[in-house]
Amino acid sequence: MRARTLFRRFLCFAQTLIVLTIAACAYSQSLSESQRQEVFQFVWEEVKRSHYDPKLGGVDWDAVREQYAPKARAAADSEFYALLNQMLGELKQSHFMVIPPGAFVAQEEARTRLSDGETGLTVQLVEGRPVVTRVRAGSPAARMGISPGAEILQIDDLQTEQLLQRIRERQLSPVEERFEAYLAFRAFLSGRSGSETRLRYRDLDGNEHTVALKREAMRGVRVQIGFIPEIRVHIESRVLPGNIGYLAFNAFFPPVMRELPQRLRELSDTDGLIIDLRENIGGIGLMAGGVMGHLVLRETVLGTMRLRDGTFGIVAYPQTPNYRKPIVVLVDEFSVSTAEIFAAGMQEAKRAIVVGRPTPGKALPSKIVQLPYGGYLQCVIADYETARKRRIEGVGVQPDFEVELTRERFRQSPDPVLQQAMEYLKQASAQ
Repeated sequence: MRARTLFRRFLCFAQTLIVLTIAACAYSQSLSESQRQEVFQFVWEEVKRSHYDPKLGGVDWDAVREQYAPKARAAADSEFYALLNQMLGELKQSHFMVIPPGAFVAQEEARTRLSDGETGLTVQLVEGRPVVTRVRAGSPAARMGISPGAEILQIDDLQTEQLLQRIRERQLSPVEERFEAYLAFRAFLSGRSGSETRLRYRDLDGNEHTVALKREAMRGVRVQIGFIPEIRVHIESRVLPGNIGYLAFNAFFPPVMRELPQRLRELSDTDGLIIDLRENIGGIGLMAGGVMGHLVLRETVLGTMRLRDGTFGIVAYPQTPNYRKPIVVLVDEFSVSTAEIFAAGMQEAKRAIVVGRPTPGKALPSKIVQLPYGGYLQCVIADYETARKRRIEGVGVQPDFEVELTRERFRQSPDPVLQQAMEYLKQASAQ
């Protein structure tokens, strides 16, 4: 019975992107002072009860309650849930969030009201500026001729410099700043499928352009588990020049595991494999071991989850088909949670070389519970350390080959990170 309980509590989801995106949805419910006190107390007690560390990492949670309780009683409806998130911020850990009532709308309504359309652009900070780092083939952005290396100057009425100033006021670490910027630009570029956004950008030759992009429906299979809002999960694979296999997926969810064996069979004759986890939002923790099982020849421990009442290991057991050639894993500032666990496990087992940019270190398992009078609380339930006793939370995965992006590098290659991985595998296969 205890093992089953640990297993249920262990299943964790990387919801950072989802929560930060929809938490800005309008909130219209009014709470009385006593109701606000009830919600406040629920959040405070749930964190204290569920956190894997009874001492909450040294944070005096009783003192935090005394500090925030008067503010919660006096807060206006528009400020109350933001105040709760400010309180959770005192813990200084990922995967803590209060989602206000109304942020999770019914799934049918969500398909039209929430952002279900994309432009095909990935915008990240390069040399401190918002630069297009990838353009999906066949996307609206690709059809309009936008190329990697372009600097985004304006999105509709928003001057990107204004957005960057707001992010920089928070004085984040470099990887956190890149993480927050990625989220912000993803949010502004997404929208309802069929809607239009106007971009002003500067190309690599210094010429400015203004284009209108009509958003298209996001790719992938709709997946909805528990309180998690609907996610579009997609997987792609192909053979790159030099007989190098390429596999990419955006989340560790069941559709990936269903398709993975056939994708690996199709790539079985390649001389090396690139697993692209850039922009991978994580997912079900155990799937890190499930995917890795197709890549190792012996039982391999990825790491251990430590809950308050026990521990739970993530283990890769050899599976068929089994890919045995050299592997490179690509990561960036938005490879989070289970993606970080997988990359670290492959790296420590010396089964793969990691290439790209450091991950943000958001690897704590969490759960989502309903709040009184609506809304949800996402809170941490376990700590994670790798097989070599390294913690990823707040540290991230450091690539074996870190690729420092510059705009000039995009003149040489539309994807310098992928190019670095291909060059490594070509050398490995030649040896």
